[in-house]
Amino acid sequence: MATSEEIENVIQTTDMVDLVSPFVKLVKSGKNYKGLCPFHDEKTPSFTVSQEKHLAHCFSCGKGGNPIQFLMDIKQISFVEALHELAEKNGVAISGAYKKSGPDYSKYYEMMDVASKFFQQNLNMTKSGKEAKAYLAQRGISEEMIHTFEIGLAPAGYDLLYKVLKESNYLELDMLDLGLISKNDKGYYDLFTRRITFPIKDEQGHTIGFSARIFDNKDPNQPKYVNTKDTFLYHKGNVLYHLDLAKSEILKKKRVILHEGQMDVIAATQAGFKETICTMGTALTLDQAYILKKYTNHAIICYDGDKAGIKASKKAIQIFKQAGMQVHLVLLPNGMDPDEFVLKNGKEAYLTFFDHHILDEVEYLFETSFLNQNLEDYVTVETIKKDIFQLLIKLPSQTIKNRYLEKLANKLNTKLSLLEMDYNSYCTTIPKTKPVEESFEDDFYNFPSLNETTKIKKEKKNYELRLFLYARNSRQRALDIDKKICECMDVFEPIHQDIWSALVDIYYNKYETFDDSLFCSILTEQQKEVYLENLERLRGAIEVYNDEDLALIIEKMRAEHMKLVNKGIDDVILKTDDYQLKLKKIEEKFENKKKYMPNRRKQ
Repeated sequence: MATSEEIENVIQTTDMVDLVSPFVKLVKSGKNYKGLCPFHDEKTPSFTVSQEKHLAHCFSCGKGGNPIQFLMDIKQISFVEALHELAEKNGVAISGAYKKSGPDYSKYYEMMDVASKFFQQNLNMTKSGKEAKAYLAQRGISEEMIHTFEIGLAPAGYDLLYKVLKESNYLELDMLDLGLISKNDKGYYDLFTRRITFPIKDEQGHTIGFSARIFDNKDPNQPKYVNTKDTFLYHKGNVLYHLDLAKSEILKKKRVILHEGQMDVIAATQAGFKETICTMGTALTLDQAYILKKYTNHAIICYDGDKAGIKASKKAIQIFKQAGMQVHLVLLPNGMDPDEFVLKNGKEAYLTFFDHHILDEVEYLFETSFLNQNLEDYVTVETIKKDIFQLLIKLPSQTIKNRYLEKLANKLNTKLSLLEMDYNSYCTTIPKTKPVEESFEDDFYNFPSLNETTKIKKEKKNYELRLFLYARNSRQRALDIDKKICECMDVFEPIHQDIWSALVDIYYNKYETFDDSLFCSILTEQQKEVYLENLERLRGAIEVYNDEDLALIIEKMRAEHMKLVNKGIDDVILKTDDYQLKLKKIEEKFENKKKYMPNRRKQ
């Protein structure tokens, strides 16, 4: 690990203005520089950068710090990652070997970068590139957006990209593995030809694949898009287009806007919504939702307003809710997508419509129930009523239910009293079952109330996670718990032993209060992954506990520890032929039983 002197050297050798400038437009203000804060949305600059003091600070939200802290927050990376990135950039040597988790893909990233630059050069410097640019201009895409999104053009030749990569001394096998070329009886050939290319990047900004779109009608049988197949770099189920550029804006706006395709993202970004992303031709996955949750807890879905877009939106709602995120939606008129809306009505109209038509889940499901429906048809009306009744019956507020019944009565041009009768009749047909609490696979999340303490005695797993609730609530409580369980650490799973040690031995030695991002910065990637998997479910659960409950958990841990110790003793007793050793181990087992015997309450 780097020494304090080395860390300070990294801070002092970092030019704070150079570090912040890619994320914030800075203007000189006396000795310092000012700009709009990258961590929250504001109109008056309150983010100040001191080149002399190597500090940045927002006087509105309080975010900022030294170069390491700024890089951690803006890129959502750990302390170690930020430290080594700055050290490498500044040519500062620091102690301790540091190796990024996972294999070294640097040569593959370089190859993809060469391919991307080849496509960009072809767009900007060839006759066919002028034709492609004319098409992009017709779609309303500016030169600035072409540059920002690194849009290119795969040439019409059979193997031009292959020859460029070959001349750069890259191997055919690697080209094949990355999905850039293929092979037939005639030899190697390019997979992307005569198409506009959109590089697909990971969160760190590495090009990992391409999406390529036709722009002419020379072959009407061609598919509109050709995308890189899944490779060891690119897995479409956990990649989000534009996230590398959008994540700082997502952090600032505290929301992410999800679209269906790249053209929608580009159009929305050009209109001013820089916090936009999209999936890669697939439905939203839970993995993608959890990736987004690292940056925000609020998602706005803006898919196409057609039947397919509405169906996909409903699925995305459930995915986001499963990830514990707040969801809103925007329904564009006449089945349009964002790209079409901006092209037809302009950027200002899109901004205005978007901001004034953000719907919650219930509003969206209610409104979409009527789209393209014949309200003169009896069967259709009854189907709509049933769908909306199913929606309303889940709502906790009778006031909101009444509001939507009134809206439904107006939509169907019927009396509210008649509709209320139908709704009440529908409710009586639903089986009366007790509401089921959301359940989780891990018994750690099924916390018992204080009058159910016997349940704690029956549980045998996840004590470390239960105790972690208390430990992250208070430094003193964490240290007190650590003293009581120091002999029982073998009950913990190894990965949780490491996380506990990081909390008690490292984090609380430096900080008084608990902060998730600071704690994550001292964890390894594997530890961080395990911790973040449980983070949201941990939040809020601490309020249901007290000292009695904590004592019961520790008591059970000690009993489980005794079982582990005695098992080892029993193994020795069974395997040894030494009579004296047997007696000694039996006596040791008896002493352990007294030592770890749970305290009994007086009757």
